[in-house]
Amino acid sequence: MKLFPAAKLLRSVKSRRRLGYAGLVFGAGVAGYLVSLMMYPAPLVARDQRVSLVIGLPSEEAEKELIAQGFRVQIDPAREQDPTLPEGYVTWQEPPAYVSLPEGSQVELTVSSGPAAVTVPDVLQFESEEARKVLMASGLTVSAVDSVPAEAEHGIVVATRPPAGSTRTPGSGVDLVVSQGPAAIRVPNVVDLPEAEARDLLEASGLRIGTVRRVRRTGAPGTVVEQSPRPGVLRAHGGRVDLTVREARRP
Repeated sequence: MKLFPAAKLLRSVKSRRRLGYAGLVFGAGVAGYLVSLMMYPAPLVARDQRVSLVIGLPSEEAEKELIAQGFRVQIDPAREQDPTLPEGYVTWQEPPAYVSLPEGSQVELTVSSGPAAVTVPDVLQFESEEARKVLMASGLTVSAVDSVPAEAEHGIVVATRPPAGSTRTPGSGVDLVVSQGPAAIRVPNVVDLPEAEARDLLEASGLRIGTVRRVRRTGAPGTVVEQSPRPGVLRAHGGRVDLTVREARRP
């Protein structure tokens, strides 16, 4: 279509105005971007971060480390038992470690409630060494061995502390109570005997000396002045007899 000169001039003016408006918009955008760079030096587009491995850390430490990376942390309220990690330590993380995520992403942590409780096994009537092996295989230890006179043969377990069926944390100690055998030996009288003779007589009777307390008393030095239990009491084989002995004279 043929245009008159005036129409051509009007169209040219309109085109120039459009270009001017576009230039203004573009310039304003560039200016805004430059101002943003000056006010906020960090990149405008969030960068991805690799999630740290926090399994095996205390939950408080794991949470601090993830927050420092720019992540949000959600701790699962339902804890789970773990055979090796103590209570309060992280057992799992989702997403897993080393995955790249945008800053502000959420990482969920599962925390240990500690190892499962161990039931004390029944080791009554076991020999003490066999009972020890059974307890260790169950994840427990033997903390002490006591002996008492009992009808069971010497060395047989007659009780445990705590009793069988109780629950304990792995690695806890269990006391064994072992039989000394029946109380069938009558304690001999060793008062006024020299300490060495008293020892020989007790050992020949199937007993043994326990603690020896030394005191200053009148009489022959090195002789027994008291014994416990007293003479005539029945003791099991290997039972102890405590002595009180006069101190020897100093030269």
